[in-house]
Amino acid sequence: MSTLISVYNSDGCVGRCDAKCYDATGPDCDCVCGGKNHGAGLKQATNNTREMADTWVKDYIEKRGITDATGSANPEIFQLKLFD
Repeated sequence: MSTLISVYNSDGCVGRCDAKCYDATGPDCDCVCGGKNHGAGLKQATNNTREMADTWVKDYIEKRGITDATGSANPEIFQLKLFD
């Protein structure tokens, strides 16, 4: 299972988007993508994540009330990690 985006703080992983989302067939999604990758398949979800990663993380941090996270996207490997 490929994880496309993960959100971390000092407690570890607090959110991610993975195959449970992009291969989903059911209606519910509460992961970091906010539903954009839900049921989209790996290829489209990867493209969505590349385009929207920074926005999703900012929105997720705000929505969850996370106060000890900072970070930036690395466009070369499309990986985002947040550290306190």
